[in-house]
Amino acid sequence: MKLEKLLNELKIIEIRNNQPDCDIKKICYNSREAVPGSLFVAIPGYVTDGHQYIGKAISQGAAAVVHQDDLSDYQAEVVYIKVADSRYGLGILGSCFYGKPSESMLVTGITGTNGKTSLTYMLKHIFETEGQKCGLIGTIHNLIGDQVVDNRGRTTPESLEVQEIIKEMKERGCSHLFMEVSSHGLALNRVNGVDFDYGIFTNLTQDHLDYHKTFENYFDAKAKLFFQVKKASIVNGDDPWGRRLCDILSEKSSVPVITYGLKAGRDYWAKDLVFGARGTEFTLVTAEREERLFLNIPGEFMVYNAIAAIIAALTERVPMAVIREALTTMPGVEGRMEILEVEAPFDVVIDYAHSPDSLEKLLQSVRKIFTGRIILVFGCNGDRDKEKRPIMGRIAGEYADLVVVTSDNPASENPLDIINAVAAGVREKTDQVVTVELRQEGIYYGATQCRPGDVLVLAGKGHEKQEIMKDETLYYNEWDTAREAVARLELKSEN
Repeated sequence: MKLEKLLNELKIIEIRNNQPDCDIKKICYNSREAVPGSLFVAIPGYVTDGHQYIGKAISQGAAAVVHQDDLSDYQAEVVYIKVADSRYGLGILGSCFYGKPSESMLVTGITGTNGKTSLTYMLKHIFETEGQKCGLIGTIHNLIGDQVVDNRGRTTPESLEVQEIIKEMKERGCSHLFMEVSSHGLALNRVNGVDFDYGIFTNLTQDHLDYHKTFENYFDAKAKLFFQVKKASIVNGDDPWGRRLCDILSEKSSVPVITYGLKAGRDYWAKDLVFGARGTEFTLVTAEREERLFLNIPGEFMVYNAIAAIIAALTERVPMAVIREALTTMPGVEGRMEILEVEAPFDVVIDYAHSPDSLEKLLQSVRKIFTGRIILVFGCNGDRDKEKRPIMGRIAGEYADLVVVTSDNPASENPLDIINAVAAGVREKTDQVVTVELRQEGIYYGATQCRPGDVLVLAGKGHEKQEIMKDETLYYNEWDTAREAVARLELKSEN
C-alpha cells in the first residue's frame, strides 16, 4: 500500500523525508519483525520503549517510522512521521492497511468487570443458530466459527493484531464479530479503528486497580468504547456505574441507549426466576410483550448476560423462536459456572470468579441452586490489586460454610503472604477457614470435607491452564485436579 494512502486518516504533526509513493509492505511495532519496505510504529510499552529500537528496525529494512518523541538521529532515506500518540495511531494505520475489515461486519464489543466471556459466547451461539458465521475475540480463545485462533495471551490483543484477526475473519466468511473489550485494551487504544455497531456494558466492580489506580480511571477506560458505537449502547441499568454511563451517553452521544436488568423500569428486564443446577427459567419483560424462557446455564448473573444478548439479537431482527432455541441449546462456557461431572456424592462447580463482585455473585447463585453446604477453595493472584484480598476473604467467609484459602498465580510474591491476607478477611466473618499453600492439595482437602449433598466450589482459575510462580510457569488444569481429588477420595475409601 502506498504510504500516502496509509497516512490519510492519521493526525500528523510533522513528516520528514516524505515519499508519498513509498510502497509499504508491512506494519510492525516490534523491531524484530521489521522487513524491507515495512512501516515501524514506535510505541511506549510497559517495560521498554519502541523508540529505542527505531535504529534496529531501520537496519532490517524499515522504510518509514511513526514516532511520538523527538529523535536524535534522522536518516535521509527513511520517512519519519511524528504524531501526538503513536499507540493511538497504530490501530488507525492497521485498520487502513488491512482494508477497514470491521466496516463490512456486524461488530459487538462487550466491556465490564464480569460477564464479558460468557456474553460473547451467548451472542455467537444465538447468531450461529440463526445461520450466521461468527468470529469471537476474547479471554479464552479467538474463534473463527469453531476454529481456535491464537490470542497471544491477551483478552484484547494489540490493535495491529486486532485488525489482522478481523481481516482474516472477514476473508473466511464471518458476517458477525463478538469481542471482549478489556479496560486495559481501551486504555491502551487497542480497539482504535474498529467499527463497533453495538457496545454492551455488563457492570463495574473492584478489579485491575493496580493498573487504573482509581475507580474513576477504570470507569473512564470502559466508557471509551461507547463513543465508537454506531447503532446502540446496551447497558446494565441495575449497576450504579451503568446508570452513570447512561447519564453521560444521554448528554454526549446521539446513539440510542437500551437498559437491561432484573428490576422493573429497565427497557428489558427479567422476573420470576427459577434456579436449577441445569439452568434458569425466567420471564423476559419488554414494552411489547412477556416471554417465558429457559437458559440452560445456571446462575443469576448468567440471566443478566442472556438479557443483553437477547437485546442485541432482537435489535438485529433475529426471531424470538431462534433466540429461544439458542438459549436452551447454549453449550456451557469453559470455567464459567461449570458443573463438573464427577462420580462423587457431592457436586463440583468450577468458575473463573477472581474479583470481589464475581465471587459474591457466584456464591449467591450457588446458594440458590444447591441445598447442601458450600465448601469453597480459592486464592488471589500475586502482583495484582492487593486491596481486594481481604475483601474477597470477607465475601468468602460470609457465603461459604468452609473456606480453603490456597494459591492462585502467586507470581513474584510469597504465596503464604497472599494466602494470609485473604484468610484474615475470612476470619472477620467466620472461623471456618483453612489455609493450604499448594492448590492441588487445597482442592483435595476441600473434597475430603464434603458430605453427601454438599457442593465444592473451585473459584479463580476457570479456563486457565497455568500456575504462575516466581521463577517458572507450570501447567495446571483445574478439571484434572478436581477429578484427581475425587479419585484419591475413592482410593482412600477402598483402602
